[in-house]
Amino acid sequence: MKKAIILHNMGGARSPEELKEFLFNMFKDKRIISSPIRHILAPLISNLRYKKVWENYKLIGGSRIYDLTEKLSKKMKKYTDYDIVYAMRYTKPFLNEIIHKYDEVILLPLYPHYSFTTYESAIDDLKSTNYKGKVTITEPFYKDSRFNEIIKENILKEIENHKEWNLIFSAHGIPKKLVEKGDRYYSHVQQHVEILKNLLPEFKSINLAFQSRFGPGEWLQPYLDEELKKYKKENVVIYPLSFMIDNSETDLELKIEYKHLADEIGIKNYKVISALNDNKKVAKFLVELAHESSNSKS
Repeated sequence: MKKAIILHNMGGARSPEELKEFLFNMFKDKRIISSPIRHILAPLISNLRYKKVWENYKLIGGSRIYDLTEKLSKKMKKYTDYDIVYAMRYTKPFLNEIIHKYDEVILLPLYPHYSFTTYESAIDDLKSTNYKGKVTITEPFYKDSRFNEIIKENILKEIENHKEWNLIFSAHGIPKKLVEKGDRYYSHVQQHVEILKNLLPEFKSINLAFQSRFGPGEWLQPYLDEELKKYKKENVVIYPLSFMIDNSETDLELKIEYKHLADEIGIKNYKVISALNDNKKVAKFLVELAHESSNSKS
């Protein structure tokens, strides 16, 4: 009987062609654009934007999400006799190409918080495979004390003299209208920040902000670019709260684009802490989480 833990994430681009595929599949997702107009917008946006966007991606040599997920998978394998594989939502390898190789799977969406746009989209992906074997889906895990201790360690090993630094937890934004429709993401992220505040020593300040918005509508606030304006001549450290694996939103957006903004504002020191990536402790935690989830639902 073949069993696997399948890590599930959005995907990323390592070439212009892969970026075009990513944009097309993302904007075709009903969780990203609910209107049927997405079937017109997806090919239009992907064809018009991918070459321009790739010029920015070239600054980081393409997304690291694949290499880092591969390293994480290998470390997780040390703690289980299940196969550890991964699937992406918007770029290969797709879940439908992988899941049917196994009789039993534990699907582990790499999203600590619930959102229609991430966790629920992963569930849609699973349903679309028409998989007939036994499947368990792990729940969002932002409240797990093991997970939060690892985040705490990840922050503290990078920062000395905590009282001299302003810590900003940066989370991927979503349109405010999704929260009004019942998306629990905003609530989960706020709760997560409060949990971490209680675990961390005293920083000069600890706040939450949101990045990665696009389009004309109102998104969750405060926006990170507006939040940074408060810290002229001060030290700012960013922790990418909603990302388990470094990708273009962390490597390009946070570490390069927002660094330029920080310099323009006159921030004294600006630092971005890496996501947990293939941290050995997070590998062990994810295996434990997967098996606990499977055992509780069997």
